[in-house]
Parts: sequence; C-alpha cells; structure tokens
Amino acid sequence: MATFKGKFLIGSIGNLTFKKNRKGQVLQRKPGKGSVKQTTATKKAALVFGKASQFAYCIRNGFRQLTESNYDGQMINRLNKENFAILKQCYQSETESYEFKSDSFKRLNHFDFNSSSPLKDSLWVVPSVQLQRQELLIRLPEFEIPDDFKFPAYSDSCDLKLRIHLLSIKMSAQQHIILDTLQISYDQKVVPAREWKLEIPDGCICLTGMALHYYRSQDNLTIQINRKEFNPAVILNATVSKGEFNLPLNPDWQDSGLSFQPEIKEEDILDDPPNQ
Repeated sequence: MATFKGKFLIGSIGNLTFKKNRKGQVLQRKPGKGSVKQTTATKKAALVFGKASQFAYCIRNGFRQLTESNYDGQMINRLNKENFAILKQCYQSETESYEFKSDSFKRLNHFDFNSSSPLKDSLWVVPSVQLQRQELLIRLPEFEIPDDFKFPAYSDSCDLKLRIHLLSIKMSAQQHIILDTLQISYDQKVVPAREWKLEIPDGCICLTGMALHYYRSQDNLTIQINRKEFNPAVILNATVSKGEFNLPLNPDWQDSGLSFQPEIKEEDILDDPPNQ
C-alpha cells in the first residue's frame, strides 16, 4: 500500500513502487515472476494515479485550517478517486502533460470533506463563485436564522471561514489565501448578503473552500464544538484561470512538489548565448 510522507507517495500499488530521491518522485516496476510486461495503459494509469494522489494531498494541506482533521474516514479515498478521474481525462500521452479547461475540475465542486455533516445541511442558501478574467467573486446571499442557517445543539455563534488554494499549472508552486471571516450569532434574525473579491493570477487551478466552525459560550470562554462526527467543510468551486502563470515567486508562494508539465532533462536545456 502506498501512503504519503510529506509531499511524496511512498510504497507500493500493485507491481509499482513509489519512491523519493533528491530530484523528486520516482516510479519503479517490481520484478515479477517470468517476464511480465506492463502495458502502456497500465503505466499511464499508475502515473496519473500518483499525480492525482499528490494533488489530493495539496488540497488537504491547503484546506487543513478548514477541516482541522475532522474529516470522515473515507475522505482521502473519495478525493483521490475524483482527482484520478479528472487527471485521467486531461492527460496527454504524446506530451506527458495535462491540458486543462476552465471547468476541468468541476467534479470537485461541492465536495464535502465530512460526509456525515454536509455543509448544505447547515447553510440552506447556495453561495456562488465566479471567475471573470482575473477577478474571483464569491457571493453569499442574505439568509435568515433559523430557517436558512442551522445551529447545532448548545452552540450560539459560528465563524464562516473561506480559503482560496492556488496551484500553478506551469510551476511547482502553490499559495493559500485567507479571506475575512463572517461571524454569525444565534441571536441574529437576518444575516445580510456578503461578497468577497480577489485577483487570481493566470494559469492557476483555483479552489475555493468554506467551513462552518461553531462555538458555545461557557464561563466567559468560547469553546469550539466541531468534532470528528460534525465538521461542515466543502470545496465550493474548482476552476482554472486562463493564460500562463508568469508571476515572480515571492514568499507567499510555496513549493507544492507537484508539476503538471513533463520534466525537462538537463541535456535538453541550452544555455543562453553570452551577450556580445
């Protein structure tokens, strides 16, 4: 069985072994009895599955402040399955790369991290997420309490949290963006509509996540009541920004360990000619 250690898949899947060296992820085929040959389709599936698992790890890591490890026991498998289906559809065998359209990741829309507490069972209005050119617009309609928003027993306040996770398609880089928290009180009758706007760079996979963190007040303390069995958190939207990523990397961008382009071999790189 293969598992993640850090950003890399380590272990075995069938007759394939995933390892890590100083250059990154390594995939090897186990020697079998006789001369068992791996088909091209099997190799492709193994490579794509490894990439899908890496991508799923990036998503889980990017939204860890939303899930706080309170996800259901099958979540990792569910997320791997969706990512594998997406990347298998987008993989280009001739170039060993992936070609994404703006809606290639729509299968991830409304993916609940905890199947025992779907966010839609707590928030009965539907937020919208739109990417137009480089502007991401998130709209939350006005809603009423308790008709459109449910508080679990013993809770009296809630933080509605939003996170944006960006992955560069061209480069092995990612960024996590924290948006302003919307604080909701049980005593409110109506919560006004709210918008969040931000600029998204070209050539990125953009995932928008939302979570509801509930609290109760006790003895001048605020105690969070979310737990393994109850933690509404969802991927609201997954989209791809057009164009090519060309931003200079700054401390806001971190290494993702994930690339959707084929590795460039050293012998294929030509040095720029010296200035005359």
